[in-house]
Amino acid sequence: MLKQLDLNGTWRARWADGQRGRSEYANREETDEARYIDAQVPGEIHLDVWREGWIKDPYVGTNCLAARWVEECIWSYRRFFNVPAEACQGRSWLHFEGLDLIATIVLNGQEIGKHSNSFHPCRIEVTGKLKAGRNLLTVHLDGGLFHVAEKPVEGWGVGQDAKLHKRHWLRKPQCQFSWDWSTRLINIGITKPVRLEWTRDPVRIDTFVPLADLSSDLQTGTVRGRLFVEGLTEKPCRGKLTLEIAEARKKTTIDVELKPGLNPVEVSLQVDDPELWWPVGHGGQKRYTVRASLSVDGRKIGERSARIGFRNVRIIQDKHPDKGRYFIIEINNRKIFVKGGNFVPVDMIFPRADRKRYDKVTDLALEANFNLLRIWGGGLYESDDFYDLCDRKGILVWQEFIFACGKYPVQDKDFHNSVKDEARFNIRRLAEHPSLIIWCGNNEMEWGAWSWGYDNGVVYPDYALFHLTIPRLLAEEDPGRYYQPSSPYSPDGLNPNADEAGDQHPWTVGMQNTDFRDYRKMACRFPNEGGTLGPTSLPTMLACLPEGQRHVQSFAWQVHDNSVDSWGEPSFPDQMIMQWTGKDVRKMSIEEFTYWGGLVQGEALREYCENFRRRMFDTSSAIFWMYNDCWPATRSWTIVDYYLRRTPAFASVRKAMQPLHVVVAQEEDNVVVFGLNEHSQEWNGTLRYGIFNLAGGLPKDKTLPVTLPPNSSVRLASFKMREWKNQSASGTFAMLVQDGVTVARNRLFLPFFKDLKWAKPYLSVRQEKDSVVFSSDTFVWGICLDLDGRKPVPDNFFDVYPGIPHVIPWKSSQKPKVQFIGNLFRK
Repeated sequence: MLKQLDLNGTWRARWADGQRGRSEYANREETDEARYIDAQVPGEIHLDVWREGWIKDPYVGTNCLAARWVEECIWSYRRFFNVPAEACQGRSWLHFEGLDLIATIVLNGQEIGKHSNSFHPCRIEVTGKLKAGRNLLTVHLDGGLFHVAEKPVEGWGVGQDAKLHKRHWLRKPQCQFSWDWSTRLINIGITKPVRLEWTRDPVRIDTFVPLADLSSDLQTGTVRGRLFVEGLTEKPCRGKLTLEIAEARKKTTIDVELKPGLNPVEVSLQVDDPELWWPVGHGGQKRYTVRASLSVDGRKIGERSARIGFRNVRIIQDKHPDKGRYFIIEINNRKIFVKGGNFVPVDMIFPRADRKRYDKVTDLALEANFNLLRIWGGGLYESDDFYDLCDRKGILVWQEFIFACGKYPVQDKDFHNSVKDEARFNIRRLAEHPSLIIWCGNNEMEWGAWSWGYDNGVVYPDYALFHLTIPRLLAEEDPGRYYQPSSPYSPDGLNPNADEAGDQHPWTVGMQNTDFRDYRKMACRFPNEGGTLGPTSLPTMLACLPEGQRHVQSFAWQVHDNSVDSWGEPSFPDQMIMQWTGKDVRKMSIEEFTYWGGLVQGEALREYCENFRRRMFDTSSAIFWMYNDCWPATRSWTIVDYYLRRTPAFASVRKAMQPLHVVVAQEEDNVVVFGLNEHSQEWNGTLRYGIFNLAGGLPKDKTLPVTLPPNSSVRLASFKMREWKNQSASGTFAMLVQDGVTVARNRLFLPFFKDLKWAKPYLSVRQEKDSVVFSSDTFVWGICLDLDGRKPVPDNFFDVYPGIPHVIPWKSSQKPKVQFIGNLFRK
């Protein structure tokens, strides 16, 4: 069997910047130890120099700028390890699961290999190069800046800062070179485990890829087990391959021919009437353990296992009766309205992300009523932990290959072959996961080719990668999943961002245009990215800003702010708050900004989500930009910040995404109430709707019994706009009530908030057993109970309608403290 020697742990590392330090000295057995520091493997060099005290915490203040010398160096890692004599008698390999980025590997003073892609492992045969006993392994790493110094940048569709880093040439997460929502921090390190492997067997097991399929009638599950085996002899040999699903009492063994080199051997199993895997909210997440084992000449070579789920996925793109095509995700013959956000790496120093962090961030997605996360093309092929947690929790995954917002040099043969290896490795790695339902080639590059001038300069250098190379790989490696070449993407020769087909990135709101009432007019088939900016949680805001800089537009603020802030003068996001509230951001304290900015962002994201949800299934998603952060920000698109705290907008999104909901909308000269029910059973209750005056009173107050059919949005009631007479002093509302309990409620205003005729709030807060009752004779807007975001709150940033008490569950003996109210009342 294959044997292993773990090479993780404490290595030694030294720096060189081309003037000071000499990397080649790390290849010597004897070297000046004073020039080295301890470096953890797996790890990343910023963490080591931070631990050493050479840099300060790069996440706070402006320390990230002072740490940039780290990425401008070559880092040489080294360690001694003892090799048992048996490892020198057969075949042997060094296996690096992750190197970031440009690596030269040296064994006992002899260069044995190079590697330049952080997205797939580096495996080097060292047969005949090991010594029994002590060996020296050295790895020289460049984050990429030296490697691309002479590479072209003009005409490649990337920003001005790319002249420094030329990210499009470097196969690592693109966001680490800086994005509007993240600083630049170029990772360097041996980022994943390292081991020595050896064997005297005639074959070596490489990878196990189980491809699960479910018949359209949901009655028959099939597992196609693909075991990739490297034949180590000159001629083929025979073996026996066994595939087993113990829980289903299924097992089969076949004879296989094991050819020289790396090749798959396959066997299939059928499971009758399997228990199904469903997305959250639609059923359970049943998974089966599948084991594959291989023997040669009656001796077991090894085994691999994986967990699979049976589900039938179909992307419906039939003709729409009005225009274009539908884009509906159907799972197990049930249409699924998908709700979620765009997922970016959970840390800008990628090896810091552990299972605990992924567990928390996916739990928060469930709390926000998500059922899908889009893995954006400028980040990562995420860790095995992430996909396992999504499988377990029923969170669907839209997975992009890691290319975003630029043009890539695929016409370069070495680059093409590297990304082909990258794609093949990750397809095989992720194919077992039932949560993964869609592969996508890239983020916004097809849109750029149509609309952003990508036909200038270097013309379409990467088109064949997404329309030929990757589709061919998927047809071979994972044929059962839907693929599209880019996001957004539309079929039938339409503009990639056309509303009537494919998926959309509706960015006509959120940057220059901050009038988010325009969301109400959008009728997209599958909105996949769009949003507005707002603050993070108050503790995170303060962590960004050292004492003396805790004011808007301080230097530290600007470093941690979203770069969209600087795209226009006056600042677009500053103007959004002025436009909606009449308040000047520059005159606010940090706490005031956190409230008012969060209140407005929450209103905007609510409008985005609810507009698309009410159009179910003419529109089939509400996916916004973006869900989480990779570093602390003073202003971001997110509802979960870097420290995994809920931002002020979190509560509004959670309510907008709840499975049973009500939406009030204007359609031409009517006010229409929509009932949304994502459950598999119909809902029966009472609809209460009408008009309220801000100063008090309900000039229109109707009730009627309603039934909400399962998995649908229906019009429940309507009335003419002419009944809504004084729109600057009133709003419309709707509530769903069952057995005297309000289960959903909503309201609609037409003017900007600053243009409403606000009344003075008269809020009463009364604590009862296990609940708190909020009431007022006048309308009260945006009641804030928490800005910290550390713990769940039963409700936050909520309203009280005139004369209609609002009850929230409350377990604490201490009455909640109202921190802010949004009424723009002028004395």
